[in-house]
Amino acid sequence: MTARNSLTGGLQSFATALHMKPFQALIWFTCWSAWTIASLQFYLLPFTLSNIAKYLNVKQSRISEVNTYTMLSRSLGAVIFGVLSDQYGRKIPLLIDLVCLGVFSLCSGFIHTYSQLIGVRLLFGIAYGGVYGLMMATVLESVPRKARGIVGGFTQQGFAAGYLLASGFHLAMSQYKWQALFWLGAGLTVPVFILRLLTPSFSVTAAAVEGEDGGELGHVSSAAAVGGNLSFMKKLKFALRYHWGVFLYMIALTACFNTMGHGSFDLYPTFLVTQRKLTIKEETWVTIILQSGGISGAIVGGYLGGRFSLKWVAFCSAVFSGPWLPLYALPRSWNLLALGAFFMQFGYGGAIGNLGNILQQICPHPGIRAAFGGVAYNLGNAISSIAPTIETKLGERFPLADGTPDYAGTQLILVGIMVGLLCICLGLMPSKSLNQNWDIEDPNAEIPHLPEDVVHEEELKDSARKPTYGEGSEAASGEAVHVENSSKG
Repeated sequence: MTARNSLTGGLQSFATALHMKPFQALIWFTCWSAWTIASLQFYLLPFTLSNIAKYLNVKQSRISEVNTYTMLSRSLGAVIFGVLSDQYGRKIPLLIDLVCLGVFSLCSGFIHTYSQLIGVRLLFGIAYGGVYGLMMATVLESVPRKARGIVGGFTQQGFAAGYLLASGFHLAMSQYKWQALFWLGAGLTVPVFILRLLTPSFSVTAAAVEGEDGGELGHVSSAAAVGGNLSFMKKLKFALRYHWGVFLYMIALTACFNTMGHGSFDLYPTFLVTQRKLTIKEETWVTIILQSGGISGAIVGGYLGGRFSLKWVAFCSAVFSGPWLPLYALPRSWNLLALGAFFMQFGYGGAIGNLGNILQQICPHPGIRAAFGGVAYNLGNAISSIAPTIETKLGERFPLADGTPDYAGTQLILVGIMVGLLCICLGLMPSKSLNQNWDIEDPNAEIPHLPEDVVHEEELKDSARKPTYGEGSEAASGEAVHVENSSKG
């Protein structure tokens, strides 16, 4: 009876955490859609790799290299659109980014030479790189605090949803030319653009207060709400001067997350077909189940992380994924492979589902959250871009007795190593730098600080905490460091 009551209470708590105003849910859905459609457009190239190679009369490895170039150019887009978002508000930069995504995806279907493909996908990478930091900051500052765990986890896995859509469309449109997939991907940008155009802006502070659902912006401009009244260079100078180590840590953490992710599912469809000899239908089912595990894991992990501890929920989820690796790669039947893939990705999703909230809380200045999150995430992605190449080359260099590349062995080795590195990186997370009060700090202050009434309340809760500003403090002398409010865990 106790277990039943606990389960019922947990489900009620889960449902209550999602309570928000309709316009907040619309912002969430719109940003998730933008990330999902952008990821769909990104994954169309790997799914049409052999067709494009044949069309351009080049080796498949050269088309694979184009995808690597796309991942490398994403960091530039994160800088461009992150700075624009942190200085001029969230809405207009995302609309511009969506237009760029649609145009470059459309152009991908009209290329005739290898050079044109490289140029178009490099430009697409810039647009794609601008989405993550911008949309994650938008989502998490627009919903109530209690909803941020679930919302952050589900939104993070928009790239998994994009992968699923790309897989489904590739199967459904197999009778058409490969160009049609890119044109369809471009067309899907239109409804997302219209949704964001019609969706109102929001009040960061109102959404942050416990018990409040947030509200639309009134007299406060969109730029001022995100720190646009202060030059970006001043905010960046403060962050680099006092918290440069946080930048390096987050690049390392996102590199571990993304290398494990790309290492575990980018080459997986090829492994299923070439080494396990599955049919296209069976490969599609395994892929769907794999990504479903990642999405569901991110929702559960995000919820638990928001309720208990971002650090330790992510750590335990990463540990959980490890024992499933043999079942993920060694069986020969598709149903056993699907079982292992689901639970391995469930653990991975539970870990990365907390990444969005970690990026927002660990950001050194509340006025650079879009740029900080986007750049850290995409630099980690740039590092991870070598994972599929490593797996492919090692598999071909050390083939099985019949000459088939041993992708199972290379995936097990790489992903196993990354599970260990991810656990170490999460275990070393500087928890004291996680700032749950980022949403009520002044993003327009060169030295961010909390309002006096909040500081007083925090001091009453924890008498051991040092004052963040006032007479004799570093903030009063102009040499303050970022206000650090320890997260749970």
